[in-house]
Amino acid sequence: MAKRLHIQLFLSVLLLSAVISPSCETNRGLIIPYVQVHVDLDLYAELGSMGIGTTRTIPNEGHSGIVLYRENDLNFHAYDMTCTEYPEHDRGVVRDTVFDGVYRCPKCDTRYVILNGAYPDSGPAEFPLVEYRTSIQGNLLLISN
Repeated sequence: MAKRLHIQLFLSVLLLSAVISPSCETNRGLIIPYVQVHVDLDLYAELGSMGIGTTRTIPNEGHSGIVLYRENDLNFHAYDMTCTEYPEHDRGVVRDTVFDGVYRCPKCDTRYVILNGAYPDSGPAEFPLVEYRTSIQGNLLLISN
């Protein structure tokens, strides 16, 4: 009886600690400073020349700029260019000169692969670049948080 009580107590504590301890992924939005983002881009006039599988930088938006990735005709991903290892750094990630679709932090040299959800493939950063919501309304691509 006492052994069963100890097991139940142990399992309760284990379950409670799993529920209370925050997940890194749930804190992902807190990795970089919050800024209000609302960008409207015309699919034809501003993005018509952007090919499938390519990226484009949108400066002066988000915290350190936004990198926009076009997955297919109507599916876009927008990532803040702030390195998740050094969010206080005054420069965002920059396009890699060797590999297309890869952005590198000039401070810590973390490389983020935009094609796989902007996850780091080398360097000290553990978290991907923060992604903003994208949606299409009429002929506009809307980027927001």
